[in-house]
Amino acid sequence: MPDQQTKAVTSMRAIDFNNKIMKQKLDRWMARSRQTQIRAVCILTGLLYMTSSQIDRLVGPSDMLPLLTLVHLYILPPALFLISLSTFRKESSRLTIFLLALAPIAAAIGNLFIVINIENPSMRLTEIYLILFWIFTVSGLRLWHATISAFTTVLIVFVVTYFFFSLTKENFIMHCFWMLAAFSFGFLAAYLLEKSNKSVFQQHENLKQLAVTDRLTGLNNRIKLDEILQDELDRSQRFDHRFGLLIMDLDYFKDVNDTYGHQVGDETLVEIGKLITEHLRSTDRAVRWGGEEFILIYLETDRDELLTLAETLRQKIGSHPFKTVGSMTVSVGVTLYHPGDTKDSIIQRADQALYATKEHGRNSVQFL
Repeated sequence: MPDQQTKAVTSMRAIDFNNKIMKQKLDRWMARSRQTQIRAVCILTGLLYMTSSQIDRLVGPSDMLPLLTLVHLYILPPALFLISLSTFRKESSRLTIFLLALAPIAAAIGNLFIVINIENPSMRLTEIYLILFWIFTVSGLRLWHATISAFTTVLIVFVVTYFFFSLTKENFIMHCFWMLAAFSFGFLAAYLLEKSNKSVFQQHENLKQLAVTDRLTGLNNRIKLDEILQDELDRSQRFDHRFGLLIMDLDYFKDVNDTYGHQVGDETLVEIGKLITEHLRSTDRAVRWGGEEFILIYLETDRDELLTLAETLRQKIGSHPFKTVGSMTVSVGVTLYHPGDTKDSIIQRADQALYATKEHGRNSVQFL
């Protein structure tokens, strides 16, 4: 197998995360991977707030107990449990993210309502720093959403503590420092996690691509053919569209391997793969079906156009000067989708057309 071609097919493909389609794909992948995290984190955080409400009964000021209970038991836990439940509905994913970003802001405001009414606010302001760290590190929010939520939280807390709290200068400065520290460490952790997740996603996409790619030619492999055909059959049956299928076989390819060796045979197949790729329209798909057999699927076509495309490809390959073997010819069998076709029936019909081509002397195109 040629080393350069192997490297070209198996090397990591760089992903442009600014591409709209790829960005949407990453968002869906991240959403699926974070559903369990969001669900578990919201349940745990809700339970901890419920525990906090019980601790409030032991150590909280008696005059503040109704407010503490309202915030820590009757507002935040139900809201968090609701977010957790929303993760079970795919259509609620945007609402889940919105509520998840809003929850820590609400928790911080609740904390400020409590702290503003107690004598020693510094003791309970630590919850704010924990909230900021929670947003970035365990909430399950993406970096951009987490940053907006955390920045909004910091802004609200800064304004309220500056204008409405009676903190000493020293306490206010330290309070701002700890907010900055929590925000900075949280942002850094979220940034590194986002970068790591993108790397994992890229590896996932490349491995997925390798699984359905022929390592020699770089075309789709037989596994991918089933998926492509099923998609087109479903689309054709639903929207009454037509597609064409072509099976191409290299004439006397066994003689190439016997005469020049399998290394040259592989190099010839690589050249064939390049010629096919150059021939394809943007909507068409190509598959290496077997050793020297290829299947091409042409979308939105009719009989005349299909035959023209097949003949053009046959001539393109027939006139190409191959590096070692000089020239090659191909036999081509083509067919169109018929209502009621299955994957097996349409391939079988094209294969019968290919067989007819070989019966008539090869190096030609037959339609069935």
